[in-house]
Amino acid sequence: MRYSFFKKLFILASVGLLSSSTLTAQQVFERTAVEVSNLGISFTNVGTIGRPNVRTVPVGPPSMEFPRGSGTEHLFEAGIWLGAQIGLETRVTTATITTSGGYSQGAPGFEITNNGEFFVERSSLENNPNFSPEAISHQDLIAQFTDRNVTIGNQVISGHVPLGADIRFESYNWNFGFTEGLTVIRYDITNNGSDVWSNFYFGMYSDLVTRNINAPNVETGSAFFNKGGVGWLDSLHALYVFDRGSFDNPRINTHAASVIIGTDYRGVDIHPRNREILEQTGQPVASVHPSFWLFGGGAGEFARPGGDDLRYERLQRPFPLDSPLPTNPSQTYRDALRNDGLSANGNYIQLNSIGPFPVVEPGETITIYVSFVAALMPSEFQGLVPGNVPNVDDLDNENSRSNLVESIGWAYRLFDGSENEDGSRTRFLVPEPPTTPNMRVELDAGIASIYWDDIAEFSVDPVTGEEDFAGYRLYRTQLGDDLRGTITTSAQMLREWDVEGKNVGFNTGFDEIRLPEPVTFPGDPIQYTYRFDVPNLLSGWQYLFSVTAFDEGDERTPPLETSIIANAVRVFPGTPVNENFSSNDPEFQVGVYPNPYRVNAAWDGSSPFSRKLVFYNLPSRAQVRIYTLSGEIVATLDHESATYTGDTRWFRDFGGSNRLMSGGEHAWDLLSAANQNLTTGLYLYTVRDLDSGNIQRGRFAIIK
Repeated sequence: MRYSFFKKLFILASVGLLSSSTLTAQQVFERTAVEVSNLGISFTNVGTIGRPNVRTVPVGPPSMEFPRGSGTEHLFEAGIWLGAQIGLETRVTTATITTSGGYSQGAPGFEITNNGEFFVERSSLENNPNFSPEAISHQDLIAQFTDRNVTIGNQVISGHVPLGADIRFESYNWNFGFTEGLTVIRYDITNNGSDVWSNFYFGMYSDLVTRNINAPNVETGSAFFNKGGVGWLDSLHALYVFDRGSFDNPRINTHAASVIIGTDYRGVDIHPRNREILEQTGQPVASVHPSFWLFGGGAGEFARPGGDDLRYERLQRPFPLDSPLPTNPSQTYRDALRNDGLSANGNYIQLNSIGPFPVVEPGETITIYVSFVAALMPSEFQGLVPGNVPNVDDLDNENSRSNLVESIGWAYRLFDGSENEDGSRTRFLVPEPPTTPNMRVELDAGIASIYWDDIAEFSVDPVTGEEDFAGYRLYRTQLGDDLRGTITTSAQMLREWDVEGKNVGFNTGFDEIRLPEPVTFPGDPIQYTYRFDVPNLLSGWQYLFSVTAFDEGDERTPPLETSIIANAVRVFPGTPVNENFSSNDPEFQVGVYPNPYRVNAAWDGSSPFSRKLVFYNLPSRAQVRIYTLSGEIVATLDHESATYTGDTRWFRDFGGSNRLMSGGEHAWDLLSAANQNLTTGLYLYTVRDLDSGNIQRGRFAIIK
């Protein structure tokens, strides 16, 4: 369990018992984010999903970012709705509702609380500090919440009439290549009240929206949210969104989806995809359907539901997607949802519902499985600017959704798991790629030496029980992939090595890369078996390197590969620590590049705050000072090679985490100590070696 200040905010109140089904909370608030996959999605222990202020406060955990580190977000806030009939009364509990501020303790509609519990984290990875044999995935996030609290301390939860529900939340996340854009959530919902729930419905409310928060001059207020396109995939029971009308630059074109993938009601999955079997055996069949309304209030079918009766009606009644619009009979509601973002009218809220579950007795638990999924559109759709595409079918079609559909398919396959000999199923047991290799990168004068171990070669597939390792692949990104936000998804394979005689790959063997003896490094106990050198790397640019392992596959499953991001390292080539700082040899003189600096340098972001000028040939510990020609100090930089990983906004926007720096370079954002942009002109600098006291001097020019 993690207790970092940045993940937790404590809101403490008194504890008191009201009845067996309604309580006063000792409320604590915690937000935690998925870290093992390429989907950066946040959860809270009050039942909400996402981080509503991610656009206005981009520093911090993501909301639903994909690819992770790209700035492309997909969610304002989401949360569960639970509805049932109790006698003649209709009750709906909501974790979140339509509001501009997101979660607010005790505010109307925020009716899920906790009783002082924080998240528990566990992992199926044996080398993970949270390893547990009970873990389902590489990162399980577990929380407990309830709707039974009617007050938090002395604060009444406005308008809340509890169902008497206690909820156990579990999120499952993997670093496989085929799971990099999805999370699966399990909700165990227990009726701990004294009343029977009749015609119970589960809903996933969401305000999904696709925008790049790192785009310069990013829109604010309603303009940020009203460019969305929304769709429904009938065969997959999936609600999805895309960017329909923005001009964000840089941009990545993506889809995101909310999918109810299965249930456990009295030992049976009554999801509609099992309709034929359920009807044959006389079991109830639930319906999965979407609903939509406009954030601003709308009218008719697009009117925002207020109060339990209208919210239950939304949970219960399918939306008339293919009916004509009353205001424009030539269009259907489905057409409007997909296309209204082009005219800045696309701020649609979404609800994905399943039910009815006929009866939930006191003490009974019903389980719902939900997946949030994000995927890149294929490469042929990446050059499109949605605001310039008049025909929505050119942007959102079967081909553009192919990656999304594939990822949703994997969410279903994970849920289905594997069938046992007795006909039962083990959820989430699927063929897996080999164990991710441990990788290390060493830098030396434009050369990256990639080392990795052989742990993948001893992997046993959990379904077949066989060692099926087949080979390795080395990946590297291209210059500029970081600026486009695709550095974690655009890596290209440099080389492949595979086992001879397995007829998978090129039968290369491993002689080219195998070291005579495994090597270790100070402070690193891993024994590295392989090495490959990548030369001709350019200083100042960012490269992402990764080594993956793949297996043989079988008659049902193609060869599976580990995720590129599982061991990815972001490498910044440059000069190493200058051990000869006092030398007069030009080779060891400090310098600046690019010099002259012309706005914008090739690696700069679009914002004036995401520029980058680099000082090189620095000693291990140094102080860099920049002056005007008149001697006024403009900025001071403190360099510590042992800890420096980039401290400007450029690295926050484009650099991600797990960076490897050369040691002798330090980037500056061309801002003064007062955060002012510098004007065109000539500037002086000094570099002081803090260990020896020696000083070198130089100059550079800025041209705008």
